[in-house]
Amino acid sequence: MWGHLLLLGVVSCLGQGSLAADYFSSITGLEELLQTEQYLTRELRSKVNGIRTSLQFLEGKLASIEEEHSVAAADSENYLTNPVNVYRLMKRLHSDWSLMEGRVQQLSEDMSELAMALLKELPSNDYSFAGFNASREYGLSFPSQEDVEGAALALVRLQSTYKLDVAQVAAGILNGVKYGSDMSWQDCFELGQQLFEMEDYNNTRVWLREAMERLRRHSSHAHSPPTSGPDTVTLNKMEATAKSLFQLGDFDTAYELSQRVLQFDPKRIRNWHLGDKGAAPSEDTDGVYLPKHSDSYSLSQEFAKYERVCRGEVNPTLRKELRCRFSRGHHPYRILAPLKLEEHNLDPYVVTFHDVLSPKKIAHLREMAVPRMQRSTVNPLPGGQNKKSAFRVSKNAWLEYKAHPTMEGMLQDLKDATGLDTTYCEQLQVANYGVGGHYEPHWDFFRDPDHYPAEEGNRIATAIFYLSDVEQGGATAFPFLDFAVKPQLGNVLFWYNLHRSLDMDYRTKHAGCPVLKGSKWIGNVWIHEVTQTFARPCDVFRDHEVSLEYEIIK
Repeated sequence: MWGHLLLLGVVSCLGQGSLAADYFSSITGLEELLQTEQYLTRELRSKVNGIRTSLQFLEGKLASIEEEHSVAAADSENYLTNPVNVYRLMKRLHSDWSLMEGRVQQLSEDMSELAMALLKELPSNDYSFAGFNASREYGLSFPSQEDVEGAALALVRLQSTYKLDVAQVAAGILNGVKYGSDMSWQDCFELGQQLFEMEDYNNTRVWLREAMERLRRHSSHAHSPPTSGPDTVTLNKMEATAKSLFQLGDFDTAYELSQRVLQFDPKRIRNWHLGDKGAAPSEDTDGVYLPKHSDSYSLSQEFAKYERVCRGEVNPTLRKELRCRFSRGHHPYRILAPLKLEEHNLDPYVVTFHDVLSPKKIAHLREMAVPRMQRSTVNPLPGGQNKKSAFRVSKNAWLEYKAHPTMEGMLQDLKDATGLDTTYCEQLQVANYGVGGHYEPHWDFFRDPDHYPAEEGNRIATAIFYLSDVEQGGATAFPFLDFAVKPQLGNVLFWYNLHRSLDMDYRTKHAGCPVLKGSKWIGNVWIHEVTQTFARPCDVFRDHEVSLEYEIIK
């Protein structure tokens, strides 16, 4: 009995007592959400079995979730690296379970009254946070509203970057590969409504239309249960959204949405009028649907070029001077154990060293990083506060090199491979990119001297240790150089951020493409310029002018 009461308390506090945990920004921690839903499913199954009234709606919902969990149990990692699955999981935990609890309360009024009577006996403070305390006691985790919105934006980001067809994404198909279950019409509608509230009107339109198409197909099935259509609350939301779309000028979507409302409730009295669809303004209304908070960079030619590189639509010119070869590096040991070197570009110098880290060492790194993972931030101003940003969606942890021999060995490998002095390096940053995780185009060097210690100098070079493979997406893209490097377990991507003159090389702008399917783990090492005088000496003349034109965003 108390287990059932605690379930009611936990679920009723969803969205109130839950603490933001940035689940959407990383794969790390998503297992907790899966365990939370497994716990709720088990408890609700017990309660449903005790109720002897009609539970057709709950049975349908519950069977669907149980089927989902049977798929997830077979391969949880594969399940949780599918962005569609993650969005639906977060949506269910954040809203669907509350709705199902409402259905249970309606069907078992006497039990609900007893539960409320018992809860009222608790002190007022305990009652207010009953759900939160129960969730903490049982180790349950719930996504916040920010998580649900982040998962929604991730789907939209993937759809936009990789030019995915909305109908295929809703069907669980990513770039022609079927990964998971279809989204229901309710999933698509709620996603469209979320995007509308976030003022992303372009994507609102396509997802609402997909929802209506799926609802039409669903309603056309002769054996569809009567409880599977929209309830009163959903019809109210659909009508309100249609009215708002009409006021914004999207007459077609508003009309289609309103017709679906009338299909299920012909007697519904609407307090607004669609008017004549032909009476649309003569000017182009596409601008109405631009996101209100869209920044100008995402609309630039440079950003469009970055997305083309991520999609693999820009083929680099084949150059005979680029080679794949064995390299002796800068240590006698490498005569016996040469490095596998792949050249991507010579000026600026961008190369990959293959098979540097073993899977066993990588496993140790990830184990050390997981307890320290926090949402990645950006700091645009010297001395300013680091902030979360949609510009960068991931989690990271900072590790001291001296904390483990594996990390000290990583620095030694870099020193052997490049000849650079690794005395002055920032701490190792281990990062994990989850559903749609990305890092928009940026430079690794600091343009403002206040960002780095004067005695260490700027970041002369970057090394990215790939700590996982990625099934689709997640490449490191260099838009100005027309190529992208796909993550491969154990490899190291290395490049110089500065010219030999120590001027900033603006051609090195790079980005982490959105992760379409998989979980991307990397280890970032930034080497600073001090003590590199003899390792990378200057030329007779400055060599920076060739990159100056890339400083300006176009």
